[in-house]
Amino acid sequence: MLSEHGYTLQTKQVDLAAGFSGIARGDLDGYLNAWLPTTHGTYVDKYKDQLDILPQPFFNNDRLVLVAPKSVPENTISEVVNNASKYGNKLLGIEAGSGEMKILPEVLQKYGATDKLNLIAGSTPATLAALKDASAKNQPLVAALWTPHWAFASMPIKVLQDDLGGWPKPDGSYVVLSKQFASKNPDVAKWMGNFKITDDQFSSLMLDVSQAKDPVEGAKKWLETAENRKAADSWFN
Repeated sequence: MLSEHGYTLQTKQVDLAAGFSGIARGDLDGYLNAWLPTTHGTYVDKYKDQLDILPQPFFNNDRLVLVAPKSVPENTISEVVNNASKYGNKLLGIEAGSGEMKILPEVLQKYGATDKLNLIAGSTPATLAALKDASAKNQPLVAALWTPHWAFASMPIKVLQDDLGGWPKPDGSYVVLSKQFASKNPDVAKWMGNFKITDDQFSSLMLDVSQAKDPVEGAKKWLETAENRKAADSWFN
């Protein structure tokens, strides 16, 4: 969309700590999906004086969750904890430095599961591959994920109910820009401030991006749907 308005965009994939420090220094221009106030809050708090956080979230229901194949009878986190041996006493996590992995020990403590489920750090692609395999084979597996996520549209998995309220309240998705970028590109900052997206739109966007070899091509495919294109065009008014 920015290229249609005369801008050249470059994307970089870095871990969160390096990303936020890079934005604070002005080496990177921004991050378009900061979960606040909880999941990415420690990174933002560390550099808040060097960041321009747009005031309104573009999405309001980001949730950290534990998931399992739909085929397992357990529907709550407590039920999984009470049957931990069935799950190999393992909880598959994602990247060690992620906000979710920092929060998960507190969640396990809330459920008295610290000694029952061994939290295993890894990578999001590896965890998704394990979920896909377990779902196809109807095998028990519990893993950390978040919603919205394209995986829910592509494999038979379910969110385990947080019956004891171990997870924090849902976050909002915020655009975080470097101070330098926001001051030099006020029009872009204004457009990003207009950015709003629904749950269904967000999920379908992530699915299209995940299925494309190039994320940009996935985003272009998403824009081919008239309703999505209309929503995106409204951000630039």
